[in-house]
Amino acid sequence: MPLLRLLGKKVIYDAHEDLPTQVLGKHYANQKVMPAFIRLALIVVWLSKFSNHVIAATETIAARYNPARVTVVHNYPKGSASDSRAAPAAERPFGAVYVGAIDVNRGALQMVDAAGSQATASQWKLELAGPIADDSLRKRLELRAGWAHVNFHGQVSPSDARLLVASVPIGLVVLQSTPAYLDSLPTKMFEYMSAGTAIIASDFPLWRDIIEKHNCGVLVDETSVESITAAIDRYASDPDLLKLHGNNARKAAKSFTWAQEESVLLSVYERLICR
Repeated sequence: MPLLRLLGKKVIYDAHEDLPTQVLGKHYANQKVMPAFIRLALIVVWLSKFSNHVIAATETIAARYNPARVTVVHNYPKGSASDSRAAPAAERPFGAVYVGAIDVNRGALQMVDAAGSQATASQWKLELAGPIADDSLRKRLELRAGWAHVNFHGQVSPSDARLLVASVPIGLVVLQSTPAYLDSLPTKMFEYMSAGTAIIASDFPLWRDIIEKHNCGVLVDETSVESITAAIDRYASDPDLLKLHGNNARKAAKSFTWAQEESVLLSVYERLICR
């Protein structure tokens, strides 16, 4: 960054994640290398001060930077016309979906175990799509009883992901309580909203504000298979609640669109170009 500035270039630093906090949740970083990872992350943040401006994905990330040189641009999805044509949640075959990277910190074990739980009121399938972190995790998942109730799609295209999300009434976002996720805004949550899919989400303060404000989902203890299955059972036994949350999710999606964020981002570019 300093070199680019010396060459007269305009530099924008994209702070998509809170790096120093994020590295604390990396399961592959043992105690010996963790201090080095944190120092490296802090160096990257320090180097960002040489940029012309910083684009931060959330208000929490923005707090690390000079308020005069940072703009928050939320990573909301673009949406699609097909999302608005999706059948109402209560009219879809009962089941749940998760689309995204699949690893332990994103609730992979809890989701698969919930799929195999006998506590739910009806038989259902978990539609699981995305890359699994590594072969060892895949083997662990395949050995669990719940895997027999999983339709694993692997990594899918964005258009296929949207179709999958709209095929069942419930979307899971039970990321575990790591420093990287507590203050994150997962794109999948807003993709579920756009498709009118009711949400079962980790009870994080930031997410709670969104879910409760829009009354579009159920909050759970993300570490507890029992809590997740109880939420699924609640929807299975109460189609009116499922209908309400699905409809509210679709309405809430209008508040979380890329169109509004894109204009903010473009205004930053315009200001820098005109300087």
